[in-house]
Amino acid sequence: MSFSRCLVFIYICVYAFVHARYKNGDFMLGGLTSSSVRQFQDTEAQCGGSNEQFGVAQAIIFAVEKINNDPYLLPNISLGYDIRNYDGNITKAGKITYELFEDTLCASSATGNKTKRQPIVALIGPFDSRTALYIGGILRMFNVSGISGTTTSGELSSNSYAHLYRTVPSDTFLAKAMVDIIEHFNWSYVAAVGLDDSYGRGGVWSLVNEATARKHPFCIAMTEFIRHEAQFPSIKYVVEELKSRENIKVVILWLYGDYLQRFIEEVSRQNLTDRVWILSEIYSISKENDFMDSRFSVLEGSIGFQHHDYNGHEFKESLKTILTNAMTDNMTSEISTIYDNSKSEQHHSNVVNEIYSSYVPYIIDAVYSAAHALDILTTDLNGIDASDLQQFDVNIKKMQRVLGRVNFTGLTGKIKFDKFGDINSASYDIFSIERVSSETNGLKTTLVGKWENHAKSKAQLNFYREILWRTVNGETPKSECSEQCQPGTRKSSTSPCCWHCVQCPGSSVNPYPGSASCVECPKGRTANQAKTECVALPSANLSYNSVSGMFILGFATFGVILSFFSFVVIVKFWNSPIVKASKRELSISLLLSVLLLLSLTFINVLEPTNTICRIIYPVRYLTYNLCLSVLLTKFLLISSAFQVPIVINSLSDRVQVCILIMLQVLLLIFILPWLQLDPPFKVQHIYSELYTFSKCKAFTSFTGKSLFSVICFYVFVQLLLSAVFAFNVRKIPENFSEAKRTAFSLYIFLLSLLCFHPVEWSIDGWYVTVVDCVTTLLSAYGFLGCIFLPKMYILLFRPDLNALANIRQEVTQFSFGSNRVRVRPAVDISTQEPQC
Repeated sequence: MSFSRCLVFIYICVYAFVHARYKNGDFMLGGLTSSSVRQFQDTEAQCGGSNEQFGVAQAIIFAVEKINNDPYLLPNISLGYDIRNYDGNITKAGKITYELFEDTLCASSATGNKTKRQPIVALIGPFDSRTALYIGGILRMFNVSGISGTTTSGELSSNSYAHLYRTVPSDTFLAKAMVDIIEHFNWSYVAAVGLDDSYGRGGVWSLVNEATARKHPFCIAMTEFIRHEAQFPSIKYVVEELKSRENIKVVILWLYGDYLQRFIEEVSRQNLTDRVWILSEIYSISKENDFMDSRFSVLEGSIGFQHHDYNGHEFKESLKTILTNAMTDNMTSEISTIYDNSKSEQHHSNVVNEIYSSYVPYIIDAVYSAAHALDILTTDLNGIDASDLQQFDVNIKKMQRVLGRVNFTGLTGKIKFDKFGDINSASYDIFSIERVSSETNGLKTTLVGKWENHAKSKAQLNFYREILWRTVNGETPKSECSEQCQPGTRKSSTSPCCWHCVQCPGSSVNPYPGSASCVECPKGRTANQAKTECVALPSANLSYNSVSGMFILGFATFGVILSFFSFVVIVKFWNSPIVKASKRELSISLLLSVLLLLSLTFINVLEPTNTICRIIYPVRYLTYNLCLSVLLTKFLLISSAFQVPIVINSLSDRVQVCILIMLQVLLLIFILPWLQLDPPFKVQHIYSELYTFSKCKAFTSFTGKSLFSVICFYVFVQLLLSAVFAFNVRKIPENFSEAKRTAFSLYIFLLSLLCFHPVEWSIDGWYVTVVDCVTTLLSAYGFLGCIFLPKMYILLFRPDLNALANIRQEVTQFSFGSNRVRVRPAVDISTQEPQC
């Protein structure tokens, strides 16, 4: 603002205060304003706080006049006002407040006397939060009420200041809006600077409390306060401290008026650039002429808040009327000359913009709140006579209770006070500070968004356009103490707000960037090399891809081929003497047992599952039982044919089949309950968090253990019986009954079982599976090599030995060479077939 405009403006302010600071009425409202002229370090005088305070006073006057002209609100009752200026002096503000309400109390104590002025029913003001804290105690002492439209400190939201109501939202809401902004742009490392008074301290601590309530979405690395008494040294120290903390790129300033401007001047003097400043109060430095100054260029790319600019058109028109009256009534020649040399309309608009602030609607709502409270009070009493001071005093003392019942829609929205005298809604405009053009250093404020929070709705942050940041590529600036930790690492704090990145230890992972902790992998899983996800531990079980697995499967496959080859040969020579002599049906059953043994090898190489475990255990012992049953039947058949004194003298085909079926059914009697009550299942062992080994466990309970023990005992008894029978028939002619080779295959089978089961029951590991596969293959190849391959050799390469005469000759030689065995004719003379 130029010196000439400032001179004109001062004259208007003086004119308005002289002519309109007091007006009598049936009910009186007191008003507290604080006007002063500030002086900067340069030589040019600047108009300061008087413009805004003049707007406060005019807002009170405007609201009172409008209420007096309203036929529905306080009909037939006039409001008056007594507006006084305390010049920013707290002591003076307290003295004025005391004087205002002292007149009221003295008037109410006088009986039958009338005072010249009507007593004050409510106080509108004060302007600043620091003064409000002091005035709140006086209001409580007099048990009277005050209503402020400009004091925003969160400290006033308590029972101690319940007599001071506010139509302007508390700074608690502004702190929420700032936290939303910080979270929106992902700033994690910020500083907060406030004025050392109720406004600054309350705002900074509201910010800290909000961040704590949200579980610290960001870190406030530095909090400093500017002292009133020594503001210049204090400002210099804070700026130097910020300059030394290079990682802090976002600074929240809870300052206002002269303090904010002097702080920015010091920032510019120390050339503290590349910072984003978040201003709690942008109005005091957002005048166009101020922003053209180069000292504010450091604010480019910063953000500021301002109470939402509600519709104040009527108030601005009334200001223009006041300006017109002031400029045409008793002006000095110097001021008149200045005025005549300017354009009238443009002059009025500029001065109105200097006077008007976003607080004006809240001040008007404060006056209306007092009017609505008086309206409720007079309605409850069915009307009162303002000249009756005793009755009037009763109404004054009820204002505290009546204000709590006020509920109306004002310029700023719904006005309804809570128990602390606050409203539960807020709305802020968000401004971006941008360069006017690339050719100049001038700045401008641009509305970029809005934050609002209503009583029953969630806070909303909306941006109308993108912010023009002061960065190379126009990207959102970062503010963090350390670079964001990559996935696979975690933050390790080195100070309250800084960290260094440490790789997740052991088998813990962190898939998210910037996390402060790693998560341990569940059992059976471990971290990958990058520590970003859990992967399954490598399995030590045999597999088709391993070398051991390939060797085992190769042998098993070759055994299957031999088994099918033997089956084809036996079928081809089905009626030959040697095939008949070895009992064809038993040979096929034994060949089936060999195939089952080989199939066990294929199953063992697979990764165990519950299903595989429920298959492999029953199949294993049924296969064992089938092999032993066939061998036992062959031994009984041999002893019957050659009358070896063992058990029986004859064994028909039906009896052979019955023996096989009976031996299988006896085993099934124990296997089926075992599978139903306590079936085998998969267990997984983890070794030193390096690998896993899965195996099948036969039981979990005593019932399962008992049934499994009976099954093993049954197979063991059958194995012993077969061994005894094999020993007794060891000298029977080999080409006729294969007695020696069958006995030898049984011994191989016996040794295989004796090697495998102790290993299985005592130790764990992949080598147990190897032992299982090797012993099973050994048993299968024992049967193939001892029983079937000699037969294949005779059938394919020595057909001369596959003759009935040879069999007779061998039996005869055995009969004459042994005196321990009585031999029946081996061949039925009538049929010429071997007789078993």
